[in-house]
Amino acid sequence: MSVPLSHSQRIFHREITSRFEEVDTACSEIRAFLSANNLAAHSFTVELVARELLNNAILHGNRKQADKKVTLSLHVGRRWLRLEIADEGEGFNWRQARATAATPSATSGRGLMIGKLYADRLSFNRIGNRVTLWLDKNRTAKRY
Repeated sequence: MSVPLSHSQRIFHREITSRFEEVDTACSEIRAFLSANNLAAHSFTVELVARELLNNAILHGNRKQADKKVTLSLHVGRRWLRLEIADEGEGFNWRQARATAATPSATSGRGLMIGKLYADRLSFNRIGNRVTLWLDKNRTAKRY
């Protein structure tokens, strides 16, 4: 039987500026957080999805405006890892994007495709500047 995590151990939260080099640091911190909480088996999936969606938030959401922020939260529950990424952009039509599949030669759209592939559930806020993904801890480590 595992020991339950304290409230502070269950939440990883970072705010970064809209600079791609900050994505690497955030992903390294996610890996360390998961490892410190005996969740290293989930590192590949969580880091891959986080990296893609952070890059989307910087490029498409905040349009690489370094004065705008991107927030990242990772919540550890008994069954789920919940990843939330939000930017300060105007949002996008996520309903349309969700219905459209990215082609292999596309220069954009792969981030959402990867999110859909790995997540058990994916949702957006109304305007489309925050995405939330749920990853089942029982499947994520075994899936890939």
